[in-house]
Amino acid sequence: MKKTYECIAKEMEKLYEKKVGDGDMEPIVLEINGNSIGRIKDGDAVVFACRRGEREIQLTEPFVLDDFSEFPTVKFSDLLFITLINYDDRFRERVKIAFDFPPISETLAEVLSKSGLKQLHAAESEKYAHVTFFFNGRRKKPFEGEEDLLVKSLDVDDVSKVPELSVHELASAVADKLSEKKYDFVLVNLANGDVIGHIPDMDAKIECVKHVSTALEKIVKTALDNHYAVVITADHGLIELGMLSLNPPVPNLGHTTNPVPMFVLLPDGETSLKKEGRLANVAPTVLEIMGINKPSFMDHESMLLKKPDKNYPVLLIVVDGWGIGPNDKRNPIYVAKPKFWTELFEKHQYAKLSASGEDVGLLPGRPGNSEAGHTNIGAGRIVLQDEVVIEKSLEDGSFPKKEAFLDAYKRKRVHIISMLSKKSSHGTYEYALKILQEAKKRGVEEVYIHFILNRHGVEGENAATLLRKVGEKIEELGGIVATAMGRKWALDRDKNYERTEKAYRALVHGEGIKAKCQGL
Repeated sequence: MKKTYECIAKEMEKLYEKKVGDGDMEPIVLEINGNSIGRIKDGDAVVFACRRGEREIQLTEPFVLDDFSEFPTVKFSDLLFITLINYDDRFRERVKIAFDFPPISETLAEVLSKSGLKQLHAAESEKYAHVTFFFNGRRKKPFEGEEDLLVKSLDVDDVSKVPELSVHELASAVADKLSEKKYDFVLVNLANGDVIGHIPDMDAKIECVKHVSTALEKIVKTALDNHYAVVITADHGLIELGMLSLNPPVPNLGHTTNPVPMFVLLPDGETSLKKEGRLANVAPTVLEIMGINKPSFMDHESMLLKKPDKNYPVLLIVVDGWGIGPNDKRNPIYVAKPKFWTELFEKHQYAKLSASGEDVGLLPGRPGNSEAGHTNIGAGRIVLQDEVVIEKSLEDGSFPKKEAFLDAYKRKRVHIISMLSKKSSHGTYEYALKILQEAKKRGVEEVYIHFILNRHGVEGENAATLLRKVGEKIEELGGIVATAMGRKWALDRDKNYERTEKAYRALVHGEGIKAKCQGL
């Protein structure tokens, strides 16, 4: 078989002509001479080679849960399913885990819970996992005394038309909760800067900034009126560099390494802050404002130069993807000059927090992301990210020899579900290449790759272009690209099981857009 990946790439290009983006592409399945190729069958091994965990749960469920009932599934009697990390504790007895990272203890949420305090964590569904799972140190269940509030994200194909997303609904819901005065700590994430920051539409980014500023003003003023101290920061940079250049115009679709701001507002006075810090300084700052001693695990200090005269309940706002950028027309925040956000900088002190690279447990020079950002904010210390541990295993050659993978190589057929990406937070195609190479070396007869496509293309090129490059390497190693589908279908995390079913049925039954190869 030669260049079967080309058949899939051509179907992708047909979808581009219909204005379908990579992340929204319905499953494309390989068919050779009328036969569906590379479907998952009983007796096979499946390696879900994606990290992060929260978006991978729904597609794992129908393969491994006996009581799964969201849609009809094949009841496999002998399917070996391997996950790159632990996606969910419900899977532990049913899957092999290659890299098992334990939950982080003594996070801010845990300290507050042990102190008998009530807390609220709120976000729209785009970032719900970040204010729960990641902020809580990779813990799935809420802590005692914790209430979680989810506002449904808009289900639209083109978010540039609705740059406000659900931020105003979220702001109203949080304001109502603050007015109840029953929570000692409230965490809220405003997702717009990250979601809209990834699209190549400067006008939408400018409108996004205005909406976030308006929503932020409502939440902050409600909090101060109800005698909350307010801490405002961000998890990483992005929207502040909406354009990499203006001549020629080149939109920025990736996160930045810019620092993020940190404000501390008190209901009845100002406070002084240190000028620079890291995201790990946020949790100790919150605890000092509340009058709670930080645990020894939190090795970073508060950003306050002087403790307030009294203790306050705290509202912590994470303005997602919102760094400190250039004061020119590349920056949507600078162009929009949103009233409340501008007033924050004019009237209050702020600190600059590092939110990228080694300061958040990532590789040197690596832009920050929401997972690392929220984990470090909640932990009060630098948390080494999964990516770094996995990257080191790639470098020293131990990655494809993990014990869980060794079990897969004993099967005749191995399937690898992987991101078609160079540096997605969910993983890279390098994982698939390394596993494929080792599998063939150990005599596995058939290895099939099932690619998941990024939402906004692949770092400067579309998925079809990258597939041709990676597909050639896969073919040289003896593998076959059998499926490609947008993350909309494979990585839904909002209980849209009709999307998950479409992905599942492509992998198992070969249903989807047929990439027909003839005469091979």
